[in-house]
Amino acid sequence: MTLTELRSAVRGSRRNATATSMVTVATIGLAIVATVTIDAFPTASNLRGLCLSVSLIGIIAVGLSFITIAGQVFSLSIPALVALCTIAFASSNYLGVTASVLLTVALGSTVGAIQGVVVGRFEADPIIVTIATAAILVGLGQLWTNGQTVLGTGDNTVLNMNLFGFLPFQTAVFLTVTIALLWLLRQTVFGRQLTLFGLNERAGLLSGYRRTMIVTAAFAISGATTGLAGALLAAQSNQGLLTSGASFGFDAIVAVVVGGVAIAGGIGTPLGAAVGAVFAGLLNNVAALAGLSYEMQLVTEGALILLVVLMSGFLRAKSAR
Repeated sequence: MTLTELRSAVRGSRRNATATSMVTVATIGLAIVATVTIDAFPTASNLRGLCLSVSLIGIIAVGLSFITIAGQVFSLSIPALVALCTIAFASSNYLGVTASVLLTVALGSTVGAIQGVVVGRFEADPIIVTIATAAILVGLGQLWTNGQTVLGTGDNTVLNMNLFGFLPFQTAVFLTVTIALLWLLRQTVFGRQLTLFGLNERAGLLSGYRRTMIVTAAFAISGATTGLAGALLAAQSNQGLLTSGASFGFDAIVAVVVGGVAIAGGIGTPLGAAVGAVFAGLLNNVAALAGLSYEMQLVTEGALILLVVLMSGFLRAKSAR
């Protein structure tokens, strides 16, 4: 890596830290305002529901951030993969909760890895590949279930319990996955290669980085976290169906973008994506409690993405000067 590229990496790291800090402050501020102005917000039932929704989106987002950091934009097959994974979990639930979770995560990781090979080895467009994969997964799910809901027969109590009497198990998983993936990105050779590859693919290849390995690993990690979220989602109702997690893909993308992960690649962390998931989930929760319609919530999310993109461009131009 040249000196210029190294400086760009440092600037990118500073921009990401700034963006994450801004979103963190905005999240805290929004929570305080909601607590003071909306009576239903600080209730135990609402906070638990908020934690559950944020956790599943966050688990997907922290994995998806690896694809974006690697410079491969996003995966648009997430909703279809979540649905297929809920079906896989419910279908294998009779084997026991541990086995069904592991099988579901393995399925998600395998689907992700296959997409990564296609994108990495054959340099296919990741958007086209993931759209095509989504169509395949929906078709496979339809063949698997014949359009019917699959009911699980196992006991999933452990996945739905509260830790310490108040913390949903899903939230503990979200925190654990975020910390683990942050460590992987920051403290391992693979993580550094992934970041530098996303920052400058040509320089990475000249340095001996293997495109297929890096891209495949990024997609496999994203697939694994998507599979995990699918398993946790299915465990809540002990069933799997093709319509599960329909909005998860969009929500995860919002979390990644809001969390300061650059679409161009090379900038961002899973922690930023996690903070973005909390902010986006909190914003939706407050909007719903304030009486905004679902359509207006979508408008708000879309406007939020545009605002973040504009701010990111401003910070990038400022650092370049």
